[in-house]
Amino acid sequence: MKSMIDPQWKQLVENKHLLLVEAIKDLEHRREHSLSTQKEELSIIPKLQGEIAQLTDEVISLKEEIASLKLDKIALEEKIASDERVCTLEKERDYYRKESMRLNAAVESMIKKLDKKMRGSSS
Repeated sequence: MKSMIDPQWKQLVENKHLLLVEAIKDLEHRREHSLSTQKEELSIIPKLQGEIAQLTDEVISLKEEIASLKLDKIALEEKIASDERVCTLEKERDYYRKESMRLNAAVESMIKKLDKKMRGSSS
């Protein structure tokens, strides 16, 4: 019995079928590769989350350290200002002490002169 299908058409269908089978295999290979790549990428996520958590902790620690250093800076600036004020006050004190001693010596000298004059005029 002779087939009613033309051998050329049969060959064409078989060739197209082979092309489709190859295309399906290629798609399957690509899908497998894509899934494998995605699995690898997904396996990295927990490690990255751990690193992100660690970096977040470090950032928080650094922020706390910066805040502490800012407070230390303010305290040191206040101490410097206070020290400068103390130094200025000490200079003023020394000036007034010196001036007081000078005036005291001048007054004592005047008192001695007055005493001498009063003794000289009473005799």
